[in-house]
Amino acid sequence: MSIPELHTQPAWYGSVMGTGATSSLLYVSYERVEWPVLLWGAITLLWLATAVAVLLWPRYFRRLRKKHELAHEIADPAHGAMLATFPAGLLVLAIAWGGVGPETIPSDYALSITVVLLVVGGLTALIYSPLWASVISRVEVPLAKVNGGWLIPVVMNLLVPVAMVPIIQRFPNQAPILIAVGFGFLGIGALLFMAVFTLLIVRIATQGSLPSSLVPSLWVPLAPAGVFGIGIIRLFQSGVQAGIVGEDLLVLAEILAAMSVGFGLWWAIFAGIDTRRAVKSGGIPFHLGWWGVVFPVVSMAIAINLLDQLFDSIVVLALMATTIGLGVWLFVAARTVIAVIADRTANAH
Repeated sequence: MSIPELHTQPAWYGSVMGTGATSSLLYVSYERVEWPVLLWGAITLLWLATAVAVLLWPRYFRRLRKKHELAHEIADPAHGAMLATFPAGLLVLAIAWGGVGPETIPSDYALSITVVLLVVGGLTALIYSPLWASVISRVEVPLAKVNGGWLIPVVMNLLVPVAMVPIIQRFPNQAPILIAVGFGFLGIGALLFMAVFTLLIVRIATQGSLPSSLVPSLWVPLAPAGVFGIGIIRLFQSGVQAGIVGEDLLVLAEILAAMSVGFGLWWAIFAGIDTRRAVKSGGIPFHLGWWGVVFPVVSMAIAINLLDQLFDSIVVLALMATTIGLGVWLFVAARTVIAVIADRTANAH
């Protein structure tokens, strides 16, 4: 598989997803153990993710000027799905501002930022996911070209209900309709995940291992597993706080979230084995698809932290998950900085 030049790769907003999610992870951990370093880390990463999002915004809007090239990029089975990192990144940023934002600016301003990001990200997700599905269904794509990145356009809908949580809490009178909308998006993401994930399983079973450059996309299924767990917990908690869901139903959320995390942990072992194989057989070339490892791993770590809070279990397990998520972010962020410096140096000469 050919990899586009670094500055033209469509997955740049994956860095916003990974950094924004890591900010939320540190904040969820801070709520559990109340270590100030975690709070300051969460705030720092929130502002970093926001700055990166603003800096990268033009890269995506410039594509609208060349509609023919954009249509060709969307139809590319290897790279078209990566354009979905843009709306997904906005939604992850909305979640981070809804949770971490009030710790750094007045809560009203933070909520306003959350609403704007949610509306823009949610509408773009609603437009792009069926558009991508329509385009890719009209292209004769060999089964061998199916990869984990195909999950991004369909499962980004799972992020919407999580981003809605602070709005539901702020406007409890509107909670019934908002929670209903949240479960609607949860259903879109969950059901479409099952359809596309089935394609991925069939591809692996019949075509063998993914090419080394696509191996990072094997980690993407962790994202819907983690985000579904987060979403189901947060929506039920919001329902209890608003008085429209009985507190005893939180047990159902715990069960569904635990099942989702269980699947995610199993898939992480599978993806880890295949990643090790790819590294030993020649290595995995760096490209922005590596951020497809960060967000899924961090999402699973957040889900584990939330389950730890619900079950009031051994906090060391949650801290281990946080450490792994932060470590993956640091590794990929460092590789990205190195790649950008190398790219600029090469272009300067």
